[in-house]
Amino acid sequence: MSGAGRSMLQLIKELRANHGIEPFVVMPRVHLNDASTLYTECQENHIPCIVLKMSNFKRHEGCSWIEKAYFIVVHGFSVLTLLWKLRKEQFDLVHSNTSVTDLGAYASRWKGIPHIWHLREFGKEDFGLTSCLGEGYERYVYGKCERFIAISEVIRRAFLRVIDGKKITVIHNGILPPAEGMDAVHEPGRLNICMVGRIEPGKNQMEALQAIAILKEEGVQDFHLHLIGRAKDEHYLARMQAFIKAHQLEDCVSFLGVRFDVPQLLRRMDVGLMLSTSEAFGRVTVEFQMQQVAVIATDAGANAELIDHGHTGLLYPLGKPEELAACLRRLITDRATLLRIANEGKCHAMANFTSTINSERIFTVYKDICQANPS
Repeated sequence: MSGAGRSMLQLIKELRANHGIEPFVVMPRVHLNDASTLYTECQENHIPCIVLKMSNFKRHEGCSWIEKAYFIVVHGFSVLTLLWKLRKEQFDLVHSNTSVTDLGAYASRWKGIPHIWHLREFGKEDFGLTSCLGEGYERYVYGKCERFIAISEVIRRAFLRVIDGKKITVIHNGILPPAEGMDAVHEPGRLNICMVGRIEPGKNQMEALQAIAILKEEGVQDFHLHLIGRAKDEHYLARMQAFIKAHQLEDCVSFLGVRFDVPQLLRRMDVGLMLSTSEAFGRVTVEFQMQQVAVIATDAGANAELIDHGHTGLLYPLGKPEELAACLRRLITDRATLLRIANEGKCHAMANFTSTINSERIFTVYKDICQANPS
C-alpha cells in the first residue's frame, strides 16, 4: 500500500479500538490489482468497504479537452454511483484521505454532514498533479469542506493559495512503533546505509550515488549502500546503473528490490537516507528513527520538521552531494556521534510521531467538528 493507505488503515484501527468509531471505507477499484492492497487489509480486519471506479480531479499537467470531458463524464457517474450505494447508510462525518479525490465533498453535502479533508501530498511538487478543471474548481470543491488536516506545516502553507488557513490544522502522521527488540544493532565495522522507497527521480537515489562516489574517490572505505524498493522508472534505473559502472561502485551498492521484511533489514542498518526532492511528511524518516537508525535528510519538504540537525538527525542542502558525503563521512569516522544521533532520533520519534498520538489528535478534531455541526 501507499503511505496514505497505511496511515488511514492504522488510524481506522485505533479509532475503532479506542473510541468506538465505526468506519466505512470507499476506495478506488485499482487497489484490487495488488495482493497487498487496502481492500485485502479491510477484509482481514472486518472493515466494511465498497470499491468504486474513481476519476481523480488532479492529474498530470497538460490535460487535453478530451481528457477533461472524459473526467467530467466518469466523475459524474462516480458521484451518482457513490450516492446510490450510500443511500441507506447513516454517517456522522466524511473523512477524505487524499487531496486528489473529491467524492467526499459531494457525499458530505448530500448527507448534510461535516467533511474533514486530509492533505497528504503537495500534488504538483511531488507527483506533478494539478486540477484538470483549473484552480477555480479547486477553490470551489475545497470550499465545501469544514476542516482540513495537513500532515506537515509545509503542506499547510502549500494549500493556502486555495484554502482558508483558519480551516487547516497541522497533525503530523503517526507511525505504529516497531515491536520490542527491533532496534538497529550497530555492529562495529562496515557502515550499512539504506534508502527505502520507489526508485524514481523524486526519491533522489542518484544523489546518494554521487555522494558514495565522492567518498570512494577520497579513499573512504567500510561502507555499503542498500537500495530497497521497486524500480518505478526504468530510464532512471538505467542511469543509476550506468553511473555505478562508470564510477566502479559495484562493490559498495546493492539493489534489494521490493522487500516485505523491511523492519528486519533495518536492524542491520546504521544510517537511513531520506533524499526526496519534495517530501510531504516522511514516514520512512520516522520509521528509521523509531528503529534507532541515524537519519540523514535533505532540507527539502517537511524534513526539517522531523529532524533537529545534529541531534535527532543530520540535514544537508538538496542538490549538494558533497554535503551529503560530508555527513556520511562524519558518521563513518565518528561512531559515538552516530549512536547518539540514533538514540536521540528514537526518543524524539516516540514522543511525537506514534500512531496513538496521531489518532488521539484526529479524534479531537472529530469531536470538535461534530459538536459544531450537530445533526
